[in-house]
Amino acid sequence: MKIGFVSLDHLRDWHGTTRLIDRIAAEMASRGHRVVIIARAGAASKKVPVSRLEYPHELITLDLNNDRGRRAAREKIAASGMDVCAASVGNNQIMYMPGLLRGSGIPFVFGDPHDPRVRTFASWQPYESYGALASADAVQTLLGRYIPFYPEVLRRRVTPIGVPAPPPGDVDFAARRQRETRVLIGVGRFNEMMKRFSLLLRAFALLRADFPDWRLKLVGDGPHWDYYHIMAEQLGIKHLVDFTGAVADPGAHYESADLFCLSSLIEGFGLVLAEAASYALPLVGFRVCVPADELIKPDMGALAAEENTPGALADALRPLMSLSPEEREKIGVNAREAFGRMYGGGIVYDQWEGLLTETFENAKNGGTTLERILNRKMKADEKFDIIGPEWDGLGPDSPIWTEGVLERSAAAIAFRADPMKAPDRPEGAEHENNDEIIRLRCELARLRQDYNRLDKKYASLLAQLHSPAGKRGKRIK
Repeated sequence: MKIGFVSLDHLRDWHGTTRLIDRIAAEMASRGHRVVIIARAGAASKKVPVSRLEYPHELITLDLNNDRGRRAAREKIAASGMDVCAASVGNNQIMYMPGLLRGSGIPFVFGDPHDPRVRTFASWQPYESYGALASADAVQTLLGRYIPFYPEVLRRRVTPIGVPAPPPGDVDFAARRQRETRVLIGVGRFNEMMKRFSLLLRAFALLRADFPDWRLKLVGDGPHWDYYHIMAEQLGIKHLVDFTGAVADPGAHYESADLFCLSSLIEGFGLVLAEAASYALPLVGFRVCVPADELIKPDMGALAAEENTPGALADALRPLMSLSPEEREKIGVNAREAFGRMYGGGIVYDQWEGLLTETFENAKNGGTTLERILNRKMKADEKFDIIGPEWDGLGPDSPIWTEGVLERSAAAIAFRADPMKAPDRPEGAEHENNDEIIRLRCELARLRQDYNRLDKKYASLLAQLHSPAGKRGKRIK
């Protein structure tokens, strides 16, 4: 088969999703498939270890910034000769897919990189998010526990496939045992709303007096880089925290660590869990985080209690930090072996190849989902830009998510000039399920208040940092 992998950030940013797609694409190529990478054009991040000149697969670059570029992108994809297309794109980028694949006849698999619950309270309306998912022939989700978090009419298309376990990292266990300084490590994008490194910094501050030989290493960068530096200074631990910046391959940092912590409360899978386990590191996370709760077994590390606080995280870290290096090594090896059993040995690649092949074969027998949707809507002469009432914050269990509603949304997005700009909704429009709307909107309002409060605090701390007092190095209160 000729398989296309849509990874819009592939030439721009080297994060967990792009690293994962790269590995899957390389494996499919090694199995004899022809591979196409489809990415947005633009300046490559310095973190990306590939370029257009030396990239091993066929590369299609897209300009999605204007209608002319999007038309050209559709033409490139239609002319690509792909037998099947898989996309793993974050946030609202899924909205591009119905329009890009419209008229191509190429079957489409959407690889969901998130905990699907984020769509309920995302900045974009669930109407568009779920509609874009409805345009896919198949949806890959990272854990079976996520299937109930999709609207019921989509669940029959959802297949759980996890993340392939990396091969065991090159670890010198003897050197690790003999090091005088111990390292607790966190890896990820510096985005507080997702990764919650503030919880890890505060937990480490609670532990430092009892563990003077430990240091904290944070690998990554992002919009809250300054915020975390200021927090480390205010907590009095800045001299104990190593901020490495972003790296293309965090392997050397895992190898130099003794214990890994995932401080996120919401994750898709936590590729970093598999990476850390490959270097035989014990794992710690929050029980409320689905992949942490699903993947970290008692003999592999520890889970913080339901209370999502720095104190709860410190309580989970403390017993593991108190162990001898040999005892932690045994737990880390358990983690590595467990991930190998669940996701190693080609298991995940076999599942991906099977899903792509099945989607291709099914499409030959009945056309792609998007094409069937558009054909039905065209025959019914429906207007694609009438999208109905307000859907803000409406969860996947709502009975209004019928097949007809989602098909109408998919058709509307496919013919929208700018997929990221939805038409205005009628003012005051409501639907029957008022109790659910009230409950979910209250939750949405609370989450937005939390975000606004954090954003204001971040801005205030930055202002203090750049004030004359801050520049003189005085402690910011």
